[in-house]
Amino acid sequence: MKRVLIVEDNRLERRLLVHLLHSAYPEKIWLDEAIDGLSAISFITRKEKYDLIITDLLMPNIEGLELISKIKLDNPEYNNILVISGGNPYYLTLAKKMGAFGVYTKPLNKENFLIQCTLF
Repeated sequence: MKRVLIVEDNRLERRLLVHLLHSAYPEKIWLDEAIDGLSAISFITRKEKYDLIITDLLMPNIEGLELISKIKLDNPEYNNILVISGGNPYYLTLAKKMGAFGVYTKPLNKENFLIQCTLF
C-alpha cells in the first residue's frame, strides 16, 4: 500500500484530491491530510516515509515552497513531491528547481495528474 500526504488548506480542494485518488486507486493507497505546511511537517516527522507528497503552494503558516525546502533539508531522499497551484507560473518553476518532480495548475487535468501519481 502506498502512503500519500495531501497538503491543502482549502477543505473542498483537499476533499476533491482525496476523492480523486481514492476513486482511481481504491485500497491501494493510504491518505493523510494536512491543512497547511506546519501540520504537514508534523506528519512527516512522526509517521512513516511517504511515497508521495502533494502540496499546494499558497497556504497559511508554512507555504508550499518553504515546505519543500524543509522536507528536502531534513529528508533529501524525498524526490516525490507534486505541487499544485492556481497562481503564478514563476512559483511553479521555482518549485521544480527546488526539487518537486511535478507541478500542476488548478484546475487539475485529472488524467495527467493521475498518470503522474502512478509513478510511485
